[in-house]
Amino acid sequence: MLPTLQIGPLALPTYPLLMILGYFVGLWFASKVGARRGLAPDHVYDMGFYALIAGGVAGRLGHILLYFPAYRLDPLSVLSPNPRALSPLIAGLAAILVVAWYQRRYDLPLPTLGDAFAGGALVFLAFRALAQGLNGLDFGEPTMAPWAIYQWNVARHPVQFYELLGVVAVLLWLWTLLSRLRPGFAALFALGGYAGVRLIVDAFRAEPVLVGQGFRLSQVIAWIVLILTLLIFYQDAIRHEKSSS
Repeated sequence: MLPTLQIGPLALPTYPLLMILGYFVGLWFASKVGARRGLAPDHVYDMGFYALIAGGVAGRLGHILLYFPAYRLDPLSVLSPNPRALSPLIAGLAAILVVAWYQRRYDLPLPTLGDAFAGGALVFLAFRALAQGLNGLDFGEPTMAPWAIYQWNVARHPVQFYELLGVVAVLLWLWTLLSRLRPGFAALFALGGYAGVRLIVDAFRAEPVLVGQGFRLSQVIAWIVLILTLLIFYQDAIRHEKSSS
């Protein structure tokens, strides 16, 4: 594990560093996907920048409202750079509203935007998996496999790196197939591909949330998402075959 990166006298926490890096690399990849769909890269960068600002401001204000008694005792904590002092739900809603506003203002095609940002989201998820691996988060089940990593003196499946490799494979596959997928279907491919990765990887993840007769909740959700995306692709293939015959 590598929770901090030591550069001279500076000790940089790797988790927030990789999350920030993943966001901007994700925007770069989204701009590349959008460009192949005829979307100007500036639109992707502008939407990403505005969404980041809106999400950060709204998330901090939401956190202040939720924990106002604590902030009242320490008003200067409002200026704290702590990324955990954000309300994720409010931040996400604000970012979505800004993206929706920008899309309507410039009348951008939703399927193309979906493809671009789905690709960017995969990049972000790859960086998140790496950050979790370096910080020992979402650890795996004990194993005797030779590639096991030791966490808390126990040899475990490196599920974070399984997920990283799986997401990278989906990314490469998506980039290869992009020209053959109609607008909107690259986003579906990314969604189904990530569901497939989670379906496999979460079988080795420790301390899962169980439902029903001991089924892992994350795998149940992944199954549902994967089946739905496959059905959509299948129905589209049948429709295309009928229209061409």
